[in-house]
Amino acid sequence: MLFRILLPALALMCSRAAAADWPEILGPKRRGISQETGWNMDWNAKEPPELWKAKVGAGACSCAVTGGRVFTMGSDGDKESVICLDAATGSEVWRKTYDCDFDERSFDTGGPASTPVVDGDRVYTLSFRGQLHCWNASDGAKVWELSLEKDFKGLMPRWGWAGNPLVVGNMLVVEPGGNGSSRAAVDKLTGKVFWQSGTDPAAYASPIIFSGPEMRGVALFNSSGLVGINPRDGSELFRQAWKTRFDVNASSPVHKDGKFFLGAGYDHGILLVDAKTGPVWENKKIMLHFQSPVLFEDHLYFVGGESSSNKAAIHCLEWVTGAVKWSQATPGRIGSVIVAGGKLIVLTDQGEVILADASPAGYHELGRLQPLSKQAWPAPAFSDKRLFVKNNAGTLLCLDLNP
Repeated sequence: MLFRILLPALALMCSRAAAADWPEILGPKRRGISQETGWNMDWNAKEPPELWKAKVGAGACSCAVTGGRVFTMGSDGDKESVICLDAATGSEVWRKTYDCDFDERSFDTGGPASTPVVDGDRVYTLSFRGQLHCWNASDGAKVWELSLEKDFKGLMPRWGWAGNPLVVGNMLVVEPGGNGSSRAAVDKLTGKVFWQSGTDPAAYASPIIFSGPEMRGVALFNSSGLVGINPRDGSELFRQAWKTRFDVNASSPVHKDGKFFLGAGYDHGILLVDAKTGPVWENKKIMLHFQSPVLFEDHLYFVGGESSSNKAAIHCLEWVTGAVKWSQATPGRIGSVIVAGGKLIVLTDQGEVILADASPAGYHELGRLQPLSKQAWPAPAFSDKRLFVKNNAGTLLCLDLNP
């Protein structure tokens, strides 16, 4: 393992979303946390009603919710669409469709796996074939388009591009995965290429912004492992090797105080690593295939499991030590977790939605329902007392969480 630590005097600028907005995968700052309160937090007493349901096309992508609108993607045959819906009614506001060869890719339905990113009046999307688009959020007019394969000589991962683009100040960071273009940054307004660097093949995780007292930058979890970069020029800050079978590093890293939490399947397990000194703790018994964890009040919450085993469980681990505070078996193989108002909201891959306390004291369930069919891989979205859940077949459901 090789670490090269630089201490760039870089000030990262992040656009601030409104409190109720969920502008990208895992919500504000990709932390999987909503601060909203005053919603229905006891589903045993009152089961949340369905507000609306929409068919948006096949795909494992989730949705972004901002300004009273929902942005998502879906495939229908050899066409892929970016879709904007009214968050209150589910009615379609606009739809933009383009050619994109369909491929089931070993998970039944295929389709896009990257979630739209909303930044101000722009929406950024990435097809699993590497088509990178910038759209006008209000009417869907195309602003610019690039191809990770053609414009960056990127190499498509085995199951297509899935990592979500990342807005960093005036840049959009993407991972083409090519030799010399492992990562790249473009002007978010024009698509002009600022830089490209690195030789690591892409994987499936989404990059995150990290900031601490000694180091700031962007963390990528590619097929070689964790790589920290300076987003001004793509230069490398540190590296932690984490090589898995089939190069499936797909769970987004979590950062706090210079330490990063990583997870994978295929008997690889989970790890907390310090960017300066290396591994802090490791657990090879808990798998984290591609569902992203949430760090809440110094504890990690996630659904452990992998696609080859029906042994999914919700876990609560202490951040500092990795101590397992509790584990609760749940149906299926994998699942997704977000935290809203101090409560866990879990979507299992069987289409169940579970509400529980986000507390290390123990697992306490507050209700569950079955609004979707199985193969529900997309992470939930939460905005304005509404919960948005979706399955791979393309059913997007809005649950009303008003008390």
